[in-house]
Amino acid sequence: MYDEGTKGSSKLPFYTNIVFLESMKFIAAFLAFFLAVLLVLPSEARGYDPVKEGWALPVVVIPPQKGWDSPEGRSVKSGLMAYEAEVSRIRWGIGGYDIAFVGEDSAEGAIAFLSFVEGREGMKQVEALGTAGPVVLSAFGEDLVLQRDGRVLPYAFALDLPRGCVGAALGRHIRFGHAGKYFAFMADPIDRYMRPKIRGFTDETKSLKVSAFWLQSGVSMESAFAEMKKLKVDGVVSFLGATNTQYLWAKCRKENLVFFSALPLWALSPLLEGTVTADQGWPLKENSSVRSFTTKVFDVTREAVERPEWALRAYAAASWIGNALKYSLEREDQPGSKEGMRQGMERASPFALGSQVLLPDAATHRPRERKVAILKLQEGKFVLAEELRIPSRLELEPVF
Repeated sequence: MYDEGTKGSSKLPFYTNIVFLESMKFIAAFLAFFLAVLLVLPSEARGYDPVKEGWALPVVVIPPQKGWDSPEGRSVKSGLMAYEAEVSRIRWGIGGYDIAFVGEDSAEGAIAFLSFVEGREGMKQVEALGTAGPVVLSAFGEDLVLQRDGRVLPYAFALDLPRGCVGAALGRHIRFGHAGKYFAFMADPIDRYMRPKIRGFTDETKSLKVSAFWLQSGVSMESAFAEMKKLKVDGVVSFLGATNTQYLWAKCRKENLVFFSALPLWALSPLLEGTVTADQGWPLKENSSVRSFTTKVFDVTREAVERPEWALRAYAAASWIGNALKYSLEREDQPGSKEGMRQGMERASPFALGSQVLLPDAATHRPRERKVAILKLQEGKFVLAEELRIPSRLELEPVF
């Protein structure tokens, strides 16, 4: 028998399910549309600014001299984006805060300045901020002076070792790689650029048999080299400019002497076959971790890294600042204060620069030590001979 009650009760749940499903479809479509609009609209249009909201702290980034729209500038951006993405994946960020990398026009409230400018332009930033703050960190810094009257500037920091590390590396290479050999070096006593390199070299070789020949009034290169020949040296180290270095190389080549030069890589002619030199930037270019790092950056940016060494520097410098912020937040309530960041930069936990793990040095405001590559010119190309860990010292900084 057909039961009307049963008939009615069997239709009602089915009808209700239809209405419920249609309602859910409408809600899902609305939410999808709303989320799509949020993704398309810029953050400003949504009234969303993490710095103004108070949970992101600004770090001003000073771009490379060629600007943001250059291989160097785009690579710096990639390295910073990789660091930002890493911090954002941590549930509480850095002590409850994120770091926002901003331009120079958004300097208000900045906890630090991060500079990718080298040379005298970079020195201007050190002079402007190094004494009174906030913290300024150079992603380079080999040619920067971070001290005044023998005391380090309280708010100035650099990722590189000072210029004299090149001479120190050459001296150490001779001390351990050419034990028992007799060397001489030739230099101009009034050349201020080479002075810290000579200091680094002589400090490393003071226990060895090394003779000094200074090109000064009344002393020619020919007469100095003639004296070297009389001493029967096994090798010569040049602390001279490019032209004199080429002349001295030719003399040493003829006498079959080992030849070293303290010139930067870009100043050495590829024709100076067999010349040995040193460079702290080389380990970033020829590094086992470069490929894995560029893959990590690509996963974030979906763009290939044009200058990996610049991206590595950006990531390392950002990590140093981030670790400093973490240190300061663990010890004070005011986020990113000048004094807190200064202490954090001096005492932050180790951070990575490629395959190197660096520890800040409070005495020099640089990494405690870094790898410096010993390179040899072979068939017009630099070939790695060895990598040495050289410590940072204020005495090895440039002289202006």
